Amino acid sequence: MSLRSRATSAPVLQVLLPLSLLLTALVPSTTGQTEINLYAELRCLCVKTFSGIHPSNIQNLEVHRAGPHCSKIEVIAKLKNGKEICLDPDAPRVIKILQKILENDKPAI
Repeated sequence: MSLRSRATSAPVLQVLLPLSLLLTALVPSTTGQTEINLYAELRCLCVKTFSGIHPSNIQNLEVHRAGPHCSKIEVIAKLKNGKEICLDPDAPRVIKILQKILENDKPAI
């Protein structure tokens, strides 16, 4: 009797194992966009950089430090028209913009 139960369970296991592996692979993709992105890409975000832009066009500025994902500092500006561009962190105009922002962020003593 035990031989018969083993014979019928083997095909079931052959189906359940790949099915469970498939389901575990799909779970992270179905969790939604509200979670923190734990699967960030490990590469530079900026391929092309611009050396100058008028500060009045900038809505938000992000500075990403060099790290294991990218060997250079990246400055990403979100413009008032909704576009995002990468700025050259070594350009004199970009350095002035960053210095101005840092000066404005200092607390008054």
